Amino acid sequence: MQTTIPLEKETVQVLEKLKSKYNVSSYDKLIKQMLQKETQTPKSLFGAHQKMKPFKRDKADFHEL
Repeated sequence: MQTTIPLEKETVQVLEKLKSKYNVSSYDKLIKQMLQKETQTPKSLFGAHQKMKPFKRDKADFHEL
């Protein structure tokens, strides 16, 4: 499904430059690559540490409601 999105001239100029930077032939491909890049969450945001041992809970951490 195709759609039309109104953009200002300055925005189109920036998108044209980014198409060259990302080496893509369409705005659709450009936007998809930018969204994919933007939505990747680095492992560092989840507290992942290469040398960290797995976390274990003590029995005292658990309680009945």
